[in-house]
Amino acid sequence: MAAAATHETTGIPRRIWSSAGWLIAGRLFGSACTVVTLLVLSAHLDGGDFGVLTFWLAAFLVLDGIVDFGAGQVAVQRSSRRPESLASVLVTARRARLAVATAVVVVVAVGGLALEESGGWFLAVAALYQLSHVLELSTIGWRNAIAWRSPVLVRAGASAASLVFVLLLLGTGERRPLAYLLAIACGSTLGNVMLHAVGRRALPPTASVRPAPMGPFLAASIPIGAAAVCQQLYFHVDNVFVRFLHGDEAVGHYGVAVRVMSLSIMAGVFAAGAALPWLSRCHGRGELLSATLRLTLATGALGALVVVVITPLRSRVLGAFGAGFLEASSALGWLMAAAFLVHVGAPLLTAVIARGDGPKVLGIAGAGLAINLVGNALLAPTWGMDGAAVATVATEGWVVLASLLVLLEARGAALSAPPAPGAETRPAAVDRGSRAPSTPGASRRRTGA
Repeated sequence: MAAAATHETTGIPRRIWSSAGWLIAGRLFGSACTVVTLLVLSAHLDGGDFGVLTFWLAAFLVLDGIVDFGAGQVAVQRSSRRPESLASVLVTARRARLAVATAVVVVVAVGGLALEESGGWFLAVAALYQLSHVLELSTIGWRNAIAWRSPVLVRAGASAASLVFVLLLLGTGERRPLAYLLAIACGSTLGNVMLHAVGRRALPPTASVRPAPMGPFLAASIPIGAAAVCQQLYFHVDNVFVRFLHGDEAVGHYGVAVRVMSLSIMAGVFAAGAALPWLSRCHGRGELLSATLRLTLATGALGALVVVVITPLRSRVLGAFGAGFLEASSALGWLMAAAFLVHVGAPLLTAVIARGDGPKVLGIAGAGLAINLVGNALLAPTWGMDGAAVATVATEGWVVLASLLVLLEARGAALSAPPAPGAETRPAAVDRGSRAPSTPGASRRRTGA
């Protein structure tokens, strides 16, 4: 343990890269399953029906963020710095997530039945999958240890199960798009059940544990959760503009381009997510800024490499889905620029989370959503998919700039703050990062895989 602590002080822990490697491998497998699913369904379903499916797949990604609502990230931030609090924090996090998931299921079921004339009941049943996210919190032991192999293998099995369910349904000749959404949701639910079954073995018993106070937990998680929802919205709200301005077929083409972008940002997003426990501990030692900049340089280099490789191949990638999908080629070029910015911005925003500064995280994400909405409203009607993609570039650029400014501001405040009476001056710690958090929630304080 001492060696590990020394390694964390002097450089990026190798566990971050090994975990990111496992996460990337798992996402590649999951994305391969998704690509096969989309390929077979794009050939089987009408253009409009395929657009409906991709629309609701994107909507469910937003719902995933709503259900978590910061509970996972706050649980990791707190328990990684105070391991003895894991059991009590876990109980509280599960209760908070269950309450939100139940509300989401009700809203989606009612809304789905009202919005979708064909297959609304499939959507209502698929929404029950959100309840299984309560079980997903059993990965917290792995996340604190930055050990992602087991959860990745379980989720890979879930991706394979979703594909199998889709192919079985396809064999029946089913042509209602939301029936396939339900098949995919069944595989995801199975994955969360298995994560709990395996992950609980590495957790302390919680049956007789007194939960952590819900009030302070919610005070820390609500801003983080609201920020995560804003992030999901500004990443996927362009689908709404494209669908309602240019039709179901257009959003199907654009949705595939967005999926390619999602694949391309894995290195930055997963490395940053895996690094949250480490960055939280670096913050406690006064080393947050220097650690974050090292990680950002590394993920930025990976992002540049990914963009250079994928951009020249975008027409071939989109053409594999059909000639009509080539109309999204220009938009994918813009989305690749956004992908590089994600690689740079993800570690920076994760560092703000590690500080326990939920209001700042929410401010950054909320302003990003506003930029995205205004950009889509101005550009999507005339430029279509390209306008939506340009709005994404502007949004991700804002996240990079705002996150960096918050971290630099924190460092400046630490340098100028006078020492507390009787406190020993520690210039090395001040020089490396930010001051200690001023609230109990911040002092104890994700993107699940």
